[in-house]
Amino acid sequence: MEKIPFHKPIELSDIDIEFIQDNIKNILKSGRFKDFFWGPNLEKNIKDLYNVEYVIPTSSCTMGLYISLLYLNPSFIQVPMFNWWSVLYILKALKYDIVWNDVDMNTWLPIETYKGNSLYLNTFGSMGKSRKKDAIYDSSHCLGAKIEHMGLTHVFSLAPTKLITSGEGGIIITNNKAFYEYVIEQRDKICRMDEIRALIGCVYFQYLDIILNWKKMVYKYYKKHIPGQFQEIPNNSTYNTIGFLNITDLKIPRHIEIRQYYDPIGDNGIRNNSKKIHRNIICLPSWYHCPYKEIVDSIKEENDF
Repeated sequence: MEKIPFHKPIELSDIDIEFIQDNIKNILKSGRFKDFFWGPNLEKNIKDLYNVEYVIPTSSCTMGLYISLLYLNPSFIQVPMFNWWSVLYILKALKYDIVWNDVDMNTWLPIETYKGNSLYLNTFGSMGKSRKKDAIYDSSHCLGAKIEHMGLTHVFSLAPTKLITSGEGGIIITNNKAFYEYVIEQRDKICRMDEIRALIGCVYFQYLDIILNWKKMVYKYYKKHIPGQFQEIPNNSTYNTIGFLNITDLKIPRHIEIRQYYDPIGDNGIRNNSKKIHRNIICLPSWYHCPYKEIVDSIKEENDF
């Protein structure tokens, strides 16, 4: 049986592909590789989406978070331990003191302390609200979700596993002028997004709404038909990554590619929700036009229910 991949980007039309090819030729002929036409267009798309003052494309979400943390320069930073490894690499490079926070067992969102700055993770696209007015939101899975609290910034990912992609890339948004000016200076020196990636991002952006609707539909279908503790959504979500806790020893057929996705990258030395979630989580394919009904039927057949 053909393997169902965990993720793949939405399939572009032949017209889209031809459009990209023609414009890549134009970029190559012009020699204008950065911030000429497609970069500003991508910025405008995001600015219109969020009605925000400043939008800054970067080479990756990781570098967007890195610059944001450089600006904040906290005495210590609280970070959820159920997280993606690149966050740990950033913090090790910056040599910041870290307070590892646990996450809520139901929403998988961070449980913050009252003191210190916060790198707040909107887990899998679900939008939370930090206690900190100047929180840095790791919104890597969240492009298209309604923002509950701006904080200092939200940083989105345009990597291939996200709702839309530029091949690789990130987006920083903010209403803080001083932060914006700092980010522009840093970004221009270490992590600019090139015109070709911005072009690809603009083409994929036109599909954002239909992908968001698809993801929500798949989440509801999985939650209705698969026994398990699905992530609770307290506010709103992109449902970019759909996961549940396997509390009934459910068997997943081999032809369905699944992931745990996040790991407990920090450790406060005690048994906690992050470890429990990591031990039991299953994330299923949910990409646009994935055979989600076939996936459910295969799981039912494998488990005889």
